[in-house]
Amino acid sequence: MRAVSDSSTATNPKALVQPPLWLAAAWGFAEATLFFIIPDLVLTWAALSGVRAGLRTFAAIVAGAVVGGLLMFGLTVAFPDQTRRAVATVPFVRVSMFDHVNREFADHGVTAMLRAPGNGIPYKVYAVTAPDHTDATTFTLMSGPARIERMALSWFAFTALGWIFRHWITQHPTATTALFALFWILVYAIYWSVI
Repeated sequence: MRAVSDSSTATNPKALVQPPLWLAAAWGFAEATLFFIIPDLVLTWAALSGVRAGLRTFAAIVAGAVVGGLLMFGLTVAFPDQTRRAVATVPFVRVSMFDHVNREFADHGVTAMLRAPGNGIPYKVYAVTAPDHTDATTFTLMSGPARIERMALSWFAFTALGWIFRHWITQHPTATTALFALFWILVYAIYWSVI
Protein backbone atom coordinates (compact mmCIF):
# COMPACT_ATOMS: atom_id res chain seq x y z
CA MET A 1 0.00 0.00 0.00
CA ARG A 2 1.23 3.48 -0.77
CA ALA A 3 0.20 6.96 0.21
CA VAL A 4 -1.81 9.00 -2.24
CA SER A 5 0.27 11.16 -4.56
CA ASP A 6 -2.49 13.54 -5.74
CA SER A 7 -1.59 17.14 -5.01
CA SER A 8 -4.55 17.65 -2.66
CA THR A 9 -3.25 15.04 -0.20
CA ALA A 10 0.42 14.56 -1.02
CA THR A 11 1.68 16.70 1.88
CA ASN A 12 -0.79 15.41 4.45
CA PRO A 13 0.60 12.56 6.56
CA LYS A 14 -2.94 11.34 7.24
CA ALA A 15 -3.76 10.87 3.54
CA LEU A 16 -5.77 7.78 2.64
CA VAL A 17 -3.63 4.77 1.83
CA GLN A 18 -4.20 3.57 -1.70
CA PRO A 19 -4.53 -0.05 -2.82
CA PRO A 20 -1.88 -1.11 -5.34
CA LEU A 21 -2.93 -1.25 -8.99
CA TRP A 22 -2.25 -4.99 -9.16
CA LEU A 23 -4.97 -5.47 -6.53
CA ALA A 24 -7.41 -3.42 -8.59
CA ALA A 25 -6.64 -5.46 -11.72
CA ALA A 26 -6.86 -8.73 -9.79
CA TRP A 27 -10.19 -7.69 -8.28
CA GLY A 28 -11.57 -6.79 -11.72
CA PHE A 29 -10.40 -10.16 -13.03
CA ALA A 30 -11.79 -12.08 -10.06
CA GLU A 31 -15.21 -10.44 -10.21
CA ALA A 32 -15.41 -11.18 -13.94
CA THR A 33 -14.84 -14.85 -13.19
CA LEU A 34 -16.13 -16.41 -9.95
CA PHE A 35 -15.77 -13.75 -7.23
CA PHE A 36 -18.98 -11.98 -6.19
CA ILE A 37 -17.87 -8.71 -4.52
CA ILE A 38 -17.84 -5.90 -7.07
CA PRO A 39 -14.59 -3.99 -7.70
CA ASP A 40 -16.39 -0.73 -7.01
CA LEU A 41 -15.16 -1.08 -3.44
CA VAL A 42 -11.53 -0.55 -4.42
CA LEU A 43 -12.50 1.93 -7.15
CA THR A 44 -14.53 4.18 -4.88
CA TRP A 45 -11.86 4.13 -2.18
CA ALA A 46 -9.25 5.27 -4.72
CA ALA A 47 -11.63 7.88 -6.16
CA LEU A 48 -12.03 9.50 -2.74
CA SER A 49 -8.35 10.43 -2.93
CA GLY A 50 -8.51 12.25 -6.23
CA VAL A 51 -9.14 12.08 -9.95
CA ARG A 52 -5.77 10.58 -10.90
CA ALA A 53 -5.83 7.88 -8.23
CA GLY A 54 -9.38 6.95 -9.20
CA LEU A 55 -8.66 6.88 -12.93
CA ARG A 56 -5.58 4.67 -12.52
CA THR A 57 -7.57 2.25 -10.41
CA PHE A 58 -10.50 2.39 -12.84
CA ALA A 59 -8.22 1.51 -15.77
CA ALA A 60 -6.64 -1.38 -13.86
CA ILE A 61 -10.05 -2.80 -12.91
CA VAL A 62 -11.35 -2.58 -16.48
CA ALA A 63 -8.22 -4.25 -17.85
CA GLY A 64 -8.49 -7.08 -15.32
CA ALA A 65 -12.21 -7.48 -16.00
CA VAL A 66 -11.75 -7.70 -19.77
CA VAL A 67 -9.09 -10.40 -19.35
CA GLY A 68 -11.35 -12.27 -16.91
CA GLY A 69 -14.34 -11.97 -19.22
CA LEU A 70 -12.33 -13.27 -22.17
CA LEU A 71 -11.15 -16.22 -20.05
CA MET A 72 -14.76 -17.06 -19.16
CA PHE A 73 -15.77 -16.70 -22.81
CA GLY A 74 -12.99 -19.10 -23.84
CA LEU A 75 -13.79 -21.60 -21.09
CA THR A 76 -17.43 -21.54 -22.18
CA VAL A 77 -16.44 -22.32 -25.77
CA ALA A 78 -14.34 -25.27 -24.56
CA PHE A 79 -16.49 -26.44 -21.63
CA PRO A 80 -19.93 -24.82 -21.97
CA ASP A 81 -21.91 -26.81 -19.43
CA GLN A 82 -19.22 -26.92 -16.78
CA THR A 83 -18.40 -23.21 -17.04
CA ARG A 84 -22.02 -22.12 -16.90
CA ARG A 85 -22.66 -24.42 -13.95
CA ALA A 86 -19.66 -22.91 -12.14
CA VAL A 87 -20.98 -19.38 -12.68
CA ALA A 88 -24.47 -20.49 -11.59
CA THR A 89 -22.99 -21.49 -8.20
CA VAL A 90 -21.60 -18.00 -7.53
CA PRO A 91 -23.54 -16.41 -4.66
CA PHE A 92 -26.53 -14.37 -5.81
CA VAL A 93 -26.33 -15.53 -9.43
CA ARG A 94 -29.76 -16.86 -10.39
CA VAL A 95 -30.61 -19.32 -13.16
CA SER A 96 -33.19 -16.82 -14.43
CA MET A 97 -30.34 -14.39 -15.16
CA PHE A 98 -29.04 -16.66 -17.93
CA ASP A 99 -32.45 -16.71 -19.62
CA HIS A 100 -32.71 -12.93 -19.30
CA VAL A 101 -29.25 -12.39 -20.84
CA ASN A 102 -30.02 -14.82 -23.67
CA ARG A 103 -33.15 -12.82 -24.48
CA GLU A 104 -31.19 -9.56 -24.37
CA PHE A 105 -28.55 -10.91 -26.74
CA ALA A 106 -31.28 -12.19 -29.07
CA ASP A 107 -33.09 -8.83 -29.03
CA HIS A 108 -30.14 -6.41 -29.02
CA GLY A 109 -27.08 -8.34 -30.18
CA VAL A 110 -23.79 -7.67 -28.45
CA THR A 111 -24.98 -4.22 -27.36
CA ALA A 112 -26.99 -6.11 -24.74
CA MET A 113 -23.81 -5.88 -22.65
CA LEU A 114 -24.37 -2.13 -22.40
CA ARG A 115 -27.76 -2.74 -20.81
CA ALA A 116 -26.23 -4.56 -17.83
CA PRO A 117 -25.72 -1.57 -15.48
CA GLY A 118 -29.42 -1.21 -14.80
CA ASN A 119 -30.37 -4.83 -14.36
CA GLY A 120 -28.07 -6.09 -11.60
CA ILE A 121 -26.86 -9.05 -13.66
CA PRO A 122 -23.13 -9.74 -13.24
CA TYR A 123 -20.78 -9.38 -16.20
CA LYS A 124 -19.72 -13.03 -15.76
CA VAL A 125 -23.23 -14.13 -16.82
CA TYR A 126 -22.84 -12.14 -20.04
CA ALA A 127 -19.37 -13.64 -20.56
CA VAL A 128 -20.59 -17.23 -20.41
CA THR A 129 -23.73 -16.52 -22.44
CA ALA A 130 -21.99 -14.51 -25.18
CA PRO A 131 -20.43 -17.45 -27.10
CA ASP A 132 -23.92 -18.44 -28.29
CA HIS A 133 -24.39 -14.97 -29.79
CA THR A 134 -21.07 -13.45 -30.84
CA ASP A 135 -17.38 -14.09 -31.45
CA ALA A 136 -14.50 -13.53 -29.02
CA THR A 137 -13.18 -10.41 -30.75
CA THR A 138 -16.53 -8.62 -30.71
CA PHE A 139 -17.14 -9.67 -27.12
CA THR A 140 -13.73 -8.33 -26.07
CA LEU A 141 -14.21 -5.03 -27.91
CA MET A 142 -17.59 -4.53 -26.23
CA SER A 143 -16.36 -5.59 -22.79
CA GLY A 144 -14.27 -2.47 -22.17
CA PRO A 145 -17.11 0.00 -22.81
CA ALA A 146 -19.56 -2.21 -20.90
CA ARG A 147 -17.31 -2.31 -17.82
CA ILE A 148 -16.58 1.42 -18.05
CA GLU A 149 -20.27 2.22 -18.33
CA ARG A 150 -21.11 -0.01 -15.34
CA MET A 151 -18.56 1.60 -13.01
CA ALA A 152 -18.54 5.19 -14.26
CA LEU A 153 -21.19 6.41 -11.84
CA SER A 154 -19.33 4.93 -8.85
CA TRP A 155 -16.10 6.59 -9.96
CA PHE A 156 -17.77 9.94 -10.61
CA ALA A 157 -19.78 10.02 -7.38
CA PHE A 158 -16.83 9.18 -5.13
CA THR A 159 -14.47 11.48 -7.00
CA ALA A 160 -16.95 14.29 -6.40
CA LEU A 161 -17.32 13.34 -2.72
CA GLY A 162 -13.55 13.18 -2.36
CA TRP A 163 -13.20 16.65 -3.84
CA ILE A 164 -16.03 18.21 -1.82
CA PHE A 165 -14.90 16.69 1.47
CA ARG A 166 -11.15 16.49 0.75
CA HIS A 167 -10.08 18.47 3.82
CA TRP A 168 -12.35 16.55 6.17
CA ILE A 169 -11.22 13.21 4.68
CA THR A 170 -7.54 13.95 5.13
CA GLN A 171 -8.12 15.15 8.71
CA HIS A 172 -10.36 12.19 9.63
CA PRO A 173 -9.05 9.06 7.84
CA THR A 174 -10.41 6.67 10.50
CA ALA A 175 -13.91 8.15 10.36
CA THR A 176 -13.72 8.14 6.55
CA THR A 177 -12.84 4.44 6.59
CA ALA A 178 -15.73 3.67 8.97
CA LEU A 179 -18.27 5.63 6.90
CA PHE A 180 -16.97 4.02 3.71
CA ALA A 181 -17.33 0.53 5.20
CA LEU A 182 -20.82 1.32 6.51
CA PHE A 183 -21.90 2.58 3.09
CA TRP A 184 -20.82 -0.61 1.32
CA ILE A 185 -22.29 -2.86 4.01
CA LEU A 186 -25.64 -1.13 3.50
CA VAL A 187 -25.36 -1.33 -0.29
CA TYR A 188 -24.71 -5.05 -0.17
CA ALA A 189 -27.40 -5.67 2.44
CA ILE A 190 -29.96 -3.98 0.17
CA TYR A 191 -28.65 -5.63 -3.03
CA TRP A 192 -28.60 -9.11 -1.52
CA SER A 193 -32.10 -8.68 -0.10
CA VAL A 194 -33.46 -7.69 -3.52
CA ILE A 195 -31.56 -10.02 -5.90
